[in-house]
Amino acid sequence: MKKVIIFALGISVFFACQNKQKSDSQSVAESAAAFQPTSDKFPVMQADSQSVDLGVITEGDTIVHIYKFRNTGNMPLVLSNVNASCGCTTPSYSTTPVEPGEQGFIKVKFDSKGKEGKLSKTVTALANTNPVENTFSFKIEVLKKK
Repeated sequence: MKKVIIFALGISVFFACQNKQKSDSQSVAESAAAFQPTSDKFPVMQADSQSVDLGVITEGDTIVHIYKFRNTGNMPLVLSNVNASCGCTTPSYSTTPVEPGEQGFIKVKFDSKGKEGKLSKTVTALANTNPVENTFSFKIEVLKKK
């Protein structure tokens, strides 16, 4: 009799775990679908400026710039990743959905250690926009350290 009760409990725990996994994966899928653009609902990333000149710095200095953008679309804008063109530029960005009419940011930190001359760098933001890739760039001149 004990074996039957233990077996029944084991089966019920097994099915309870399976149902929980299904509901969790269903809610993740539903959340992802809520941010998928359609022909009539889509986010638009409208940047204040996608290209900037950061001026002149001395080799070894770091500089930070924040690109601001507004979602001028009609559904939340979600940044999934932001990549820099080289390891000397470190991006961070808005991690929560940017609602229509609201503002988001992409912050870049440029480290000029080992760099010299006139440089151009790019940062690519991947989002649920059309197109998916949104490119930002900056120019900077790095003077040799004296």
